[in-house]
Amino acid sequence: MADGIQLARAASVAALATEGVHSMGRGRYVEAATYEGSEKVSGVVVGPEDLEIHIVAGYPLPRPIPEIAENIRERVAPQAGGRRTRVIVEDLEVAEDESL
Repeated sequence: MADGIQLARAASVAALATEGVHSMGRGRYVEAATYEGSEKVSGVVVGPEDLEIHIVAGYPLPRPIPEIAENIRERVAPQAGGRRTRVIVEDLEVAEDESL
């Protein structure tokens, strides 16, 4: 099982490597981040029993959001140490050539 900052780094890398993820989210009302010493990993909150991964999805979506979230959870599960993992989609980043 990885410690907090290692798990946060692994979760961020896994999320950003997932098709459909544009960037890491920052949190809506409170900053979503994990801190250790002088290091900070934005977009990931590691708790003793929970793991939150905040993302911004890219639009158009390559597949449905639940599938993107499940793919992230699967990538992180080996390091998560049994923590309940939630993927929070904070926003959509719309491609310049798309009009909504």
